[in-house]
Amino acid sequence: MLLFCSGTLVADDEKEPEEKKVKGPDVVLVESEKKSIHEFRHNGRLVMIKVVPKKGKPYYLVPEDPSKHFGDLERAEKLVPRWILKRF
Repeated sequence: MLLFCSGTLVADDEKEPEEKKVKGPDVVLVESEKKSIHEFRHNGRLVMIKVVPKKGKPYYLVPEDPSKHFGDLERAEKLVPRWILKRF
C-alpha cells in the first residue's frame, strides 16, 4: 500500500498543467527601396497588410471577400487595395 501511494504521488508530479499560449498582436516591417510593408498578425494569423510607398499615399491590402477564412489573409483568394480617402 505504501508503494501504491508513492507511485500515485510521482504520477501527479509528472503531470504538467496545460497552458494555452495566446499570442498578442505582432507587426513585421519589411523595408525596400521603393516601399515599406507592415504585416499585422494576431494569434499568428495575418490579418492586415499596410503598404507605405516612398512616393504616394499608404494603402492597405484586404481580402476581396472578408467573410471567408475569418479574415486570414494567407488563405484569402484575392487581395484588393484600399485607401483612406478622408479622416474625420
